[in-house]
Amino acid sequence: MKVIPKVDRVNATVTAPPSKSYSVRALLLGAMAEGTTTITNCLDSDDTRYALEALRTIGFEIGGSFKEGIRIGPRKSMSANEVPIFVGNAGTAMRFLTGWLSFTPGRFLLHGEKRMHERPIGDLVDVLLSIGAEVEYVEREGYPPLRIRGKKMRGGFDVTISARTSSQFASSLMLAGGSLPDGITLHIESLASAPYIDVTAEILKTFGGDVLRRNNTVRVRAARLSKDEYRVEGDYSSASYWFAAAGATGGTIQVRALAHPSAQGDARFLDVLSAMGCDVTIEGEDIIAVTGPQQLRGGRFDCNATPDLVPTLAAIAPLASGPVEIVNVENLRVKESDRLSTVATELQRLGARVEERRDSLLIHPGWSTDAVVVETHDDHRIAMAFAAAGLARGNVTIANEQVVSKSYPRFWKTLDEVVEASARASKTA
Repeated sequence: MKVIPKVDRVNATVTAPPSKSYSVRALLLGAMAEGTTTITNCLDSDDTRYALEALRTIGFEIGGSFKEGIRIGPRKSMSANEVPIFVGNAGTAMRFLTGWLSFTPGRFLLHGEKRMHERPIGDLVDVLLSIGAEVEYVEREGYPPLRIRGKKMRGGFDVTISARTSSQFASSLMLAGGSLPDGITLHIESLASAPYIDVTAEILKTFGGDVLRRNNTVRVRAARLSKDEYRVEGDYSSASYWFAAAGATGGTIQVRALAHPSAQGDARFLDVLSAMGCDVTIEGEDIIAVTGPQQLRGGRFDCNATPDLVPTLAAIAPLASGPVEIVNVENLRVKESDRLSTVATELQRLGARVEERRDSLLIHPGWSTDAVVVETHDDHRIAMAFAAAGLARGNVTIANEQVVSKSYPRFWKTLDEVVEASARASKTA
């Protein structure tokens, strides 16, 4: 249990942790690249450790450390037996590895935790089967675990992929396409979380990939992938909790280590907060400050491209002067939890009035002041979003607080530092 203290106004400076999205992609591309690649500022979290252990299990040379930099060298060994690869509830690792292992010689059993086996992957597997990959469902059709017999393929594929469930299906094929001599062309339908396609394209190009995107068509051509060193940029998803705390309390938060501009879709949270009345300031190359208003404004926000922001926006929505409507987010139902249902349930626990619809939430102003324990539903973003809201509301305790290790292991230590810094600032004001 983690008790969240009430803070009148946050006033602190924090450093954003490395981006999980970039870290996992960089680890995979480091394995695909020629020679040895060092990934610096790589996020040390459950998801990145699962990805790194998968590479080690497959036979790649792994050295260094998260602190000094992860070194990824060539693949030195290949087992004749089936290699089990466990990814926990890391959807990014599951989906990216499904595509890449299909074109990597060997026999693999890709599996995870119970929730991972409830998250659909059929749209990706269907495309892989259509181009000759050997992927088999071990238990239930359309869902992990998967048995994969990887093999080298030339490529030259032209496929259509539905990304309604997750843009990671398309990103998986883009990354895998970097290993195909004749590449792959993707026609992406029903694209959710579109900015993540830009992230994948950007990092592929940084490693030497030949990527061309026109609207929802992406072509990845074979290229010499090589990068001696790659540094991961700071994470806007993680920064969003501190920005939200500033908006919720009418205080000021500065976040360091954020690239600006950035391909990360969650950078758009700054636009959302600005629309709700916050003052957003770019200070230097990598510092962004947010100051909250006397009271947030309501509004209607389409978060299809930024689903990870929905818990954060929803958690502070009851503080707004008018209703907050979050729309076009049906894909949230297949995240670490059914996030639409989870967010609605936990807001109601706080005494807020919420209307949950198939693909949207309508959140009305106001909540109670009763002491409550927020259930995280084993979802890291629920824990962090409601902690940020708890700073403004008070009387909030987060259960199962250790779930933040999935993406932001240092979150609670940073929260304590924010509370302490805000208290010092209040005394000197």
